[in-house]
Amino acid sequence: MRGQLALVGLVLLILFTGCSGGNDVTTTQPLAISSAAPPSGTMGIAYAGSGFLLTASGGKGRYTWSWAPAAGSTLPPGLALSNGVISGTPTQANTYNVVITVADSQTPPAHTSNPYAITIAINTSILSIGTSSLPSGVAGSIYNPHTCRLPSGAYTPCGGFLLGASGGVQPYYWSWTAAPGSSLPPGLVLKNGTTICPWGTNAPFFQICGRPTTAGTYNVVLTVKDSASPQNQATASFPIDITNPPPPSIDVNPSPAVGAVNLPYVFGFTTTGGLNPLTWSETGALPLGLSLASDGTLSGMPTAVGSYPITAMVSDSLGRNASPQNFTILVASGGFKAAAGAMANNREIQTATLLPDGRVLIAGGLSFANSPRNGPYYSPLFKAELYDPAAGTFLPTGDMTDSRYCHAATLLTNGKVLITGGYDTSFRVPPVNTAVATAEIFDPANGTFSATSSMVNPRACHTMTLLTNGKVLIAGDGNTAELYDPATGTFSATGPMAVARQHHTATLLPSGKVLVTGGPDNTAELYDPAAGKFSSTGSMAVARSSHTATLVPSGKVLVTGGADNSAEIYDPASGTFSSTGSMSVTRSSHTATLLNGGTVLVAGGYSASTTVERSAELFDPATSTFSVTGSLGSARASYTATLLNNGLVLVTGGTDDGAGTDLAVIIPGILGNAELYQ
Repeated sequence: MRGQLALVGLVLLILFTGCSGGNDVTTTQPLAISSAAPPSGTMGIAYAGSGFLLTASGGKGRYTWSWAPAAGSTLPPGLALSNGVISGTPTQANTYNVVITVADSQTPPAHTSNPYAITIAINTSILSIGTSSLPSGVAGSIYNPHTCRLPSGAYTPCGGFLLGASGGVQPYYWSWTAAPGSSLPPGLVLKNGTTICPWGTNAPFFQICGRPTTAGTYNVVLTVKDSASPQNQATASFPIDITNPPPPSIDVNPSPAVGAVNLPYVFGFTTTGGLNPLTWSETGALPLGLSLASDGTLSGMPTAVGSYPITAMVSDSLGRNASPQNFTILVASGGFKAAAGAMANNREIQTATLLPDGRVLIAGGLSFANSPRNGPYYSPLFKAELYDPAAGTFLPTGDMTDSRYCHAATLLTNGKVLITGGYDTSFRVPPVNTAVATAEIFDPANGTFSATSSMVNPRACHTMTLLTNGKVLIAGDGNTAELYDPATGTFSATGPMAVARQHHTATLLPSGKVLVTGGPDNTAELYDPAAGKFSSTGSMAVARSSHTATLVPSGKVLVTGGADNSAEIYDPASGTFSSTGSMSVTRSSHTATLLNGGTVLVAGGYSASTTVERSAELFDPATSTFSVTGSLGSARASYTATLLNNGLVLVTGGTDDGAGTDLAVIIPGILGNAELYQ
């Protein structure tokens, strides 16, 4: 009987409470938050490990949680409340007043709230200076010089030392002060480095850079702060050792440029070592019209031909003297002067063609461009311009139909100019050179280019020779050759050559045959237009490439450079080469121009793999000797030299191999200036 009464009582209790299982429990107890106050946290560390669980009691189960900022406070940044769990990683240190509210599942729901203060502390261990030491420097020199790679694949010299930190909230901000009893190194600064070195990041970063001026050991205190609020901070002390450079030593290379009578002259003596400012002096009789400034610049306008031995001396700001060096200043009768105007475009490996009216067409070539995404890169030109000797100026003309460099151009008998082949460049990193078969015609009458039929084969760094029958022989970039017929505007195959050639020469002989030499070996062959075939002739003494071949008044051919400083003469009568006098320096990618007096002007070019020449010399066929003449105003290689109708030689463009400041881009510097030889 008692068991039956108990069962009835349980049923009545279930019906009274409405229990449905789970958390849905209705009690007679009021709703209350039963968990302890939320704990404190640390910036940058996950809050309460995996989060803090809130609990409640009373009311009707299935609780809903929320929070809101209390008066004068905000929620801790980085934390969130979900399903009764406070979790996340706090990002800012402070004490945050918040109100946590719980509601139950009654209708309407009951709710209750508690205010809490949650403190987020600074974690000083999460921000640290990663730099372990600062590099030493040399007074007067760029601090910590090194090389950076641009996104384009090119390299650039950089200066400065990038400071490193870890932890905290990026970006970082640096400052420095002198340690007690010391000072900051004079000449060095701590600043944003985006203008110094392209590190390839958009985040602010800082580096120590500049040129220290005074030797010594300097103790500095570096402080880094992050972007947290409030900021984390780390501090460390470092020594920086600045030493003096070695005593000055006068550079003997390059030797002083050769001057020319009544033409401006400028040459700067240089040293290795020594602390600026340097003070120069000399003994000996300078050429009349020249003077040496205390900074080592020899300049003026010489008035007489001659050879002038001098002794140069220099001392640095520490009073240290270099060993005196002997030099000879040469003044020749002829030389170069700057042209009145400059080209509209910097160019190298372009073409320059003398037109019947005396103007010069300068077309195509390789220039330099800059991409916001990929940085600086080489770019082939489709631009052309005309040099007017009467006005001494360059004027724009029509654009070519294709951009091209290492192409070829030939004046036709009708006064128009045929331009063929060359490289175009697909923009990739690094760029890809692609030889093209396209050709076009320039008409001086209207200053425009128009496409003509394409060559049989794509070609670059090839040769074109106007034959006596008015056709044009095109040869190279392989062993193939073809003929262009101006009457039909078409190309047809001829040859082939016995050897695949590029960077070779092709010279029209008085017989109407064409002598082809080198590129890449020492062989030579003759093209006979009557037979349309090539045949071997005598070989040169050495293999040559990027050399020159010049027909001299005797009908023989002077071949220079492309391997060393040697030269040789080809005699069509015997079909043989014989050595002749040597040039003063090794040359390749230079020019050789027959002057009206019968001598050959040889100038510029590479004298070594990374050295570009200013020097020039004259070859006299009567004596088979070379003699010095005035130097180019700018060192240059891969440029053009054109004999004008007035007897002057126009020199345009080329590369000076990056001559410039010690923070210039390490790529050949492409020139836009011009000069005249007289």
